[in-house]
Amino acid sequence: MNDLQRKLLKALIVGKPNVGKSTLLNFLVGEKVSIVSRKAQTTQRNTTGVITKNDSQLIFFDTPGLNKVGKNIRISETFKTVADNVDLLIYMIDDRKKNQSVDDQFSNWLAKNERRFRKKILVVNKVDCIEKIKLFEIAKKINGDLNFDETFFISLIKKSGTETFVNWVKSQAYSNEWVFQEGYKSNLGKKKFLSELTREKVFEYIHEEIPYNLDIKTDYIEPSGNKSQKVYQTVWLKKKSYKPIILGREGKSIKAISIHARQDMEKYLKTRVHLFIRLKIKKSG
Repeated sequence: MNDLQRKLLKALIVGKPNVGKSTLLNFLVGEKVSIVSRKAQTTQRNTTGVITKNDSQLIFFDTPGLNKVGKNIRISETFKTVADNVDLLIYMIDDRKKNQSVDDQFSNWLAKNERRFRKKILVVNKVDCIEKIKLFEIAKKINGDLNFDETFFISLIKKSGTETFVNWVKSQAYSNEWVFQEGYKSNLGKKKFLSELTREKVFEYIHEEIPYNLDIKTDYIEPSGNKSQKVYQTVWLKKKSYKPIILGREGKSIKAISIHARQDMEKYLKTRVHLFIRLKIKKSG
């Protein structure tokens, strides 16, 4: 295939914390490339997911973009940098009333920058949890503020409305050179993604307050017997008081984290995994 036949689309997924942006990214790419957590602000860095099929390459960005600072929204520089280079803005809301509006700070930013996007669309997620009569009221209200080019009603859990949405997104690809080689799926390397899988499980099984900038490092991966692999990781903690929280009573929390992280690693690596996690305290200064 020559470059003249190729099509490209770069899309940025935006929304308030915990509306399902990472879940949407994973769904669009067709495999897990971003961790999912019910806790807000777990996306620490810009995550890129890529799907290349036939003549089209679709690139999706999930950024730590709209974060609460007190009662206000802070639009991160990471978000602004990505927004400078995308074609499609996907704004996502869900069934919770607090997520069915757009903050003034983002509205003002978008009013000044919307011309940079070819199109901007509204995606209403978790429609299976919203009364049908309210769906159009929600869409009408938010469109009154931002006037999206299209509105889609979906449920990622039920896979409702997703086919229409995905087909529309694919139709927006235009003639352009691809950015990534065919087969490229994510900007996270193997070690970094394995670290993210463990971080996801920490958020899932630790219910006490822990820092969102938790640093988990995959130190090394080595082959083991019976075509399995050993994965060695270090969870770096800023305070000694975090260690008993992550260990849990009689080590139950760290055991649950390790078991479920290992299971996800085996799916990702497509081989048996032996996972070794150690907790270390960062020295201040």
